[in-house]
Amino acid sequence: MFLYLSMIETEEEKCKFVQIYENYQYFMWYVANEVLQDKYLAEDAVQDAFLALTRHLDKVEEVKSTKTKNFIATIVKSKAIDILRKKKGQTEEYEEGIVGESREDILDNYIQKEDHESLVEAIYQLDELYRVVFEYKYLHEFSDREIAQILEVTPKVVNVRLFRGKKKLREILAKEGI
Repeated sequence: MFLYLSMIETEEEKCKFVQIYENYQYFMWYVANEVLQDKYLAEDAVQDAFLALTRHLDKVEEVKSTKTKNFIATIVKSKAIDILRKKKGQTEEYEEGIVGESREDILDNYIQKEDHESLVEAIYQLDELYRVVFEYKYLHEFSDREIAQILEVTPKVVNVRLFRGKKKLREILAKEGI
């Protein structure tokens, strides 16, 4: 933990980090182990997540809150998935030339109408790869650049995942007749 604390500048953030560490370290390990099914790799994922968290402490307002717990779970899941991806030797696909979507996009309409429940249910049907990006973007309101830093990918990859995720989300919503 001292390594992480040495990376944090202010005393206030150090205190916040210690509280997060003490409150969520076992939860984080559990989440990582659920993804990885390997206790040693889960420990690696938790360490990676804590390292990422040192750079994003400003996103944590209140340590003991559902929002913070979801934020931490999202980071740990993405780090665990990164480890799985490296372990399996998967490579990331890149897509050239993504065209922006119009304001009449079905997702924009959904968000504007605040039909949250149906949208959230549809998002949870997405593959983990897309769902994580959606959680960071719309639940935690991160920019593409911040998401790229957390996931350790380029902003273009984040953009591609959002584009593909929206496409899949439209298909899910269409199947449900929404």
